Amino acid sequence: MRRLAPAVGATVAVLLVGSLALFVLLAGPPGEPSRDDVDRPDRSRPRPDVDPAARALLRAAAAAPESWAYQGTQVASAWEPGAAERVATLEVAHDPPDSTTWWDPRHPDRVHKAAPSRPSLLGSGAVGLLVRHYSVRTDGSEEVAGRPTTVVAAYRPGTSADDVVARFWLDEESGVVLRREVYGRSGRETRRSIFLDVDLWHAGEAGGGGGDAAGSAPSPAATDDGRPWRDAMDAAAVARMSSYGWDCPRRLPGPLRLVDARRGGEDSAIVHLSYADGIASISVFQQHGRLDPASVAGYRRTEVDGDQVWVRDSVPRRVVWSSGGRVYTVLADAPQRTVDRAVVLLHERADQGEGGPVDRLGRGLDRVASWFNPFE
Repeated sequence: MRRLAPAVGATVAVLLVGSLALFVLLAGPPGEPSRDDVDRPDRSRPRPDVDPAARALLRAAAAAPESWAYQGTQVASAWEPGAAERVATLEVAHDPPDSTTWWDPRHPDRVHKAAPSRPSLLGSGAVGLLVRHYSVRTDGSEEVAGRPTTVVAAYRPGTSADDVVARFWLDEESGVVLRREVYGRSGRETRRSIFLDVDLWHAGEAGGGGGDAAGSAPSPAATDDGRPWRDAMDAAAVARMSSYGWDCPRRLPGPLRLVDARRGGEDSAIVHLSYADGIASISVFQQHGRLDPASVAGYRRTEVDGDQVWVRDSVPRRVVWSSGGRVYTVLADAPQRTVDRAVVLLHERADQGEGGPVDRLGRGLDRVASWFNPFE
């Protein structure tokens, strides 16, 4: 059996850019009819209270990257109890409609790109997914990077409007998201992305120092392609993959819904599943084979129910393991308990050798909580 490195070649483009613009992973036209019950509301939960003005602002924000170029310096941060803040500083250049480019200013020869894509299993668009899970309202105004913004807050349905899950600072002129904060159930901030400085201009106009946004990026020896894998899967294709032995749950705990499924890599031998609820997101990569220990140098090794797991403390966090004849790579922008439960669920499904129900979802959660480096 092949010994494989973690399948993370496309992962940074999937999750890091999620903090560069509003729901990049979930981009899509608002109001498009649902194609799968992954988009249907969970009727077991209280119905969200959606302020029409807030929803209109979010829709404008989701559409803004199609017509507005920008470049600037952004800082993404994550916190965990009893540990130091994790920080990533990025230079960002967005050139509609082609791509968003970003690089670490300390390593300008390593440039990454994310090209726009339409999720294969999401019919209602990013805003539709968000308002199916959360109530939203406007929450005042504030300057970010010297620009006036309107704040939109999301909170859990059936709770006080003070029980805020996330806030988005939307540029008043363009709608571009200039700041994003996510909070745990205690109200403590767990994740943040913010532009320290930014220039914005209409696509096709001069800006960002007199040129296109993409032209402001370094010219590295190698640049990530950034294009999503072309082999997108609809619901029928996902069902076929499950029947062939791939583990493709339609939901992860949270609840996170399967919004995009693709195949890629050499001979399309890697499956990439994306789960989200409009704020939190988890990407799961899997490929047949065994994990090459040399590929996880620099990761922390621990155990989950006797199985070895490797964790990389980064933004976003990576969790890698081999189980059931497959190598799994998980990247998470989600609360601690959500990620804990997702890791245990995937472990147990792989150990069972099938994609059926798991009777002991809670098994090992206490031990997982002791090692997993959380966002919440």
